[in-house]
Amino acid sequence: LYEHLCEDTKEGDEPTLEALQPFYQAVAHGCQAGLQQAACDKVYRDRINRGNKAYSAKKLGAFGSDLGAVACFFEPPWSRVSPALTVPAQSWLLNEAATRLCALGRLTESLEPMRAVLELDVKQEAWEEAATSANNLSEMELTLGEVAGAVRDAEQSVTYADRSSKTFVSMNNRTGHADALHQAGRRVEAAARFREAEQMQAKRQPKYPLLHSLPGFRYCDLLLTEVEHAACGKDKGGRRKDESLAVCHTVSKRATQTLKWVSDYGMDILSAALDHLTLGRAALYEAVLSAALPSCFILPASSLDSAVSGLRRAGSQDELPRGLLTRAWLRALNGACTGPESAQSDLDEAWEIAERGAMKLFLADIHLYRARLFGSRNEDMKYPWESPAADLAAAEKLINDCGYHRRDAELADAKRAILG
Repeated sequence: LYEHLCEDTKEGDEPTLEALQPFYQAVAHGCQAGLQQAACDKVYRDRINRGNKAYSAKKLGAFGSDLGAVACFFEPPWSRVSPALTVPAQSWLLNEAATRLCALGRLTESLEPMRAVLELDVKQEAWEEAATSANNLSEMELTLGEVAGAVRDAEQSVTYADRSSKTFVSMNNRTGHADALHQAGRRVEAAARFREAEQMQAKRQPKYPLLHSLPGFRYCDLLLTEVEHAACGKDKGGRRKDESLAVCHTVSKRATQTLKWVSDYGMDILSAALDHLTLGRAALYEAVLSAALPSCFILPASSLDSAVSGLRRAGSQDELPRGLLTRAWLRALNGACTGPESAQSDLDEAWEIAERGAMKLFLADIHLYRARLFGSRNEDMKYPWESPAADLAAAEKLINDCGYHRRDAELADAKRAILG
């Protein structure tokens, strides 16, 4: 069966998920036949992933199908890879398992294989692989609310990357470290790391001098932090209005450029979705700060709908709440507070994803959004959850427990506005 499926399947240059199904079956049959190494190299790596392109994940969002194939190499999932595989293959498959579990929102399960692969990479002095593993571990820890651990492992990932002498890895991991610092509330240090990374990017690829894809989204997230805070505030405080609007224009220009690169060169679904999210955020904040009429929310609505749709197609459950939260804000401003396709429905969907995956930073954000969007509204409208005070108390506990100090000022403002 393994040989038949491999030989008789003609998938073409850009196969659909349906066209790849025989290869997923071939992996299972190959492992049962004792051909783990061949199934890993010739089928899962070469024909499903298309070498180092991660085709099935990045182009098709096929994280569930990938995870099913990867599970065939474990004895049992997710702690021990078959000893019939080479050490580099074991390391790679541990990383594949961890990243697919993470994308599917199963973050707590992803920690065991990721820590195992990091230990294996360091033991083998495979510094490029160790750098990637430490960076991935940091991202998972961050979403799970282990901010201090995320900062520590991200910093270590930069050390490993510099040992590897791989410029792309060194650049990429600096943005991971910067993002962890940002969530910890260490904004000045984060900004310095992002600038350092962008200088490396400009030197590495002069035609594409801006950080793009996930690194670019993270940098724009930092640039918009104070603007977001100002847009949240009842008095529109923080930066002066003209400075805030200038930041929105700068970020929009960046995201427009990077989205064009993504579109022109057929990059992954997630990159395009994150660019749409950045454009939607910048347009939303600009409209709020300008005290715009509801008609001015058409542009952010279009961008945010594209972002949420793209995040769904990308299959990234660990990213989808970002889009849902921002769209909930816009829907509340437009008066769509409850019912189908409303702020409440977006917040409830984000909650379901975050609670299932123990994504504590998203849970803190959702508590804040619920209180801020619904806590000061008309007394005649029943609060959809327990109470604004309960949401703010839960947000405060999560922020303090996790070290999520990026949200300290927003929490303080929300408490003053809602609790008095």
